[in-house]
Amino acid sequence: MMSKSFQTNVEVRYRDTDSMGHVSSPVYYDYMQYAYLEYMHSILEIPKSKKLPHIMVKTSCEYISQAKYGDKLRVLSAITKYGTKSFEMEHVMHIDDDKGEVVAKATSVHVMYDYDKHATYAIPEAFKHTIQDFQGAL
Repeated sequence: MMSKSFQTNVEVRYRDTDSMGHVSSPVYYDYMQYAYLEYMHSILEIPKSKKLPHIMVKTSCEYISQAKYGDKLRVLSAITKYGTKSFEMEHVMHIDDDKGEVVAKATSVHVMYDYDKHATYAIPEAFKHTIQDFQGAL
């Protein structure tokens, strides 16, 4: 990541693991979504009882190494790219210890969305400025 990242802490629960004892691949998508929501509600100062002004439209995840029940993860999230109506985020998941081993790298794409009009819209400059104030330049 080139800019400052937002940190979200996640503890691996027993139910997150598969029969091999490591985090099941679909669960990393839950961690990514949780990190995205924590980042946006915090940075935009939107209460969790309110909808965010964008929707997640695409995700991907690369699995690097294993995380197991009881591990504490540190998810570092940052916006990495803007489109006209969309933005892309990177979420790097580390074991939260002295080594900081990366267990997964995920990306998500989000589109600005007006729920009343059921329509997308251009990213407001105010949104970009808020993100830049936290992260710095992309």
